[in-house]
Amino acid sequence: MMRRIDFLAVAALGLSVALIGSWAIASPGYMDAEYYFATARQLVQGSGLREPFLWNFLDDPAGIPHASHLYWMPGVSLVAAAGMSLLGEGFRAAQAPFILLAGTIPVLTAWLSHRTYPSRQRAWLAGALAAFPGFFLPYLLTTDAFALYAWLGALALFAFAFAHQLPQGRRWLLAGALAGLCHWTRADGALMLLVGVAALLLMPRARLRSAAFLIVGYVLVMLPWWARNLSEIGSPFPSGLARSLWFADYDDLFLFPASDLTPARWLAQGLGSIGRVRLQALASNLQSLVVVNGLAFLAPLAIWGGWRHRADPVVRLHAIYLAALLLVMSLVFPFAGPRGGFFHSSVAVMPLVWILSAIGLEAFVEAGVRRRGWHAVRARRIFGVAAIGLAAFVTVFVYQQRALGPRGGGLAWQASQARQQAIVEAFPVLRTTRLAVAVNDPPGFHLAGGAHAVPIPDGGPEMLLEAAARYGVGWVVLEFDHPHELSALYARPAGAPGLRLAGAARSPQGNPVYLLEILPRGEGG
Repeated sequence: MMRRIDFLAVAALGLSVALIGSWAIASPGYMDAEYYFATARQLVQGSGLREPFLWNFLDDPAGIPHASHLYWMPGVSLVAAAGMSLLGEGFRAAQAPFILLAGTIPVLTAWLSHRTYPSRQRAWLAGALAAFPGFFLPYLLTTDAFALYAWLGALALFAFAFAHQLPQGRRWLLAGALAGLCHWTRADGALMLLVGVAALLLMPRARLRSAAFLIVGYVLVMLPWWARNLSEIGSPFPSGLARSLWFADYDDLFLFPASDLTPARWLAQGLGSIGRVRLQALASNLQSLVVVNGLAFLAPLAIWGGWRHRADPVVRLHAIYLAALLLVMSLVFPFAGPRGGFFHSSVAVMPLVWILSAIGLEAFVEAGVRRRGWHAVRARRIFGVAAIGLAAFVTVFVYQQRALGPRGGGLAWQASQARQQAIVEAFPVLRTTRLAVAVNDPPGFHLAGGAHAVPIPDGGPEMLLEAAARYGVGWVVLEFDHPHELSALYARPAGAPGLRLAGAARSPQGNPVYLLEILPRGEGG
């Protein structure tokens, strides 16, 4: 049986990897994490759940500042704000809770393994594999949903299985509350309710009573958020999420006005294009499942372990969640899914993947003992150490690529922050302007310079000027990474109607960056 010293040792390993890994993760790193950090800072500074920028136009925002978290959910910002309330307003303070959550995922994995399939050796192996999470490591350590959702998602999925096995009211109440917390963390966390329904349908009896406890637990957790939305926007459910169903490509996320996102426009692509995009998304997500979640070499072991326990509610409910997530992120949201949505939400199944990998490795060794006469104890030790070593190698390799850079000579993770800081330093007027600025990365730009910001809409100069008039935009930062329809403006930034070239600089990558001033209506460039 696992003892307290075993769990402490697993915790020490996990926390050591997380602390060492956090060294290069000294800034949010990308727009999602910047958004959560920026909105957490607003909370700590007393501005509430408001954002001094827009990062999309999906809910037809009336102006800036704007009610926050109408696309992404608030759970990550609340956790980051808790860290900042205790430790200060810097990124390291906001990051601290996520380092702790990431570092203790191995303990959670070992405990769930021992609780579900009792074996000290198996729990140790599962926990050690979780300490080296491959592609997930740098993302677990920033202000994003990964570490929080790994905890909440795994607890919810196992709680549903435990409630199914022993259908007590308090178990279903807890499972419903955990599903609500998953929804607070990610919008697609609502899929956990589908898992709950599946767990109910697999039960032979007491479904109505259990369903009542499940719903009460979920609603009690979600009710404050629905009430907040009702107060802010007049509806518990933001309209932007519904509009995202009608994307024709990923850049529709920045279409202005968002009211153009209609079923008719979506159907105008043609059924062939609609189907092709979804098949490509499914293929991409399946590849990610094998290579990213399964690290390629763990995937067959996890499948083997899952097949051994295919009748177990834990395995069946995880499979239902994973199938639902694959379908939603491929067929319903085929652009968001392959670009990070599936990666984000699949972290909920990772504790079971590590547990089943340990079981699959045992099955592999047993086959070797039967067929080739291996020494069981020695083979388990050799292959267990090899699996951990290979997971560690992949983790270090990916970390070097993503966090340090391909050659390890620079901190690649800081590139986003450095880019925004370079823009603010190149154009000092952006520090003092009272007008909003149109940029590629509004949350990151706000963190660097403090000004209100909006995204550059996905369209031509006319759409840009229309959005500028609506949101009081006075400046546009035009970079190498710009909408296709602004290519002519980027090639010749001087003399465009309604715009004046106010400055030029170079990005840290050496590409031209132009500052354009929005002129009063009717004036030329």
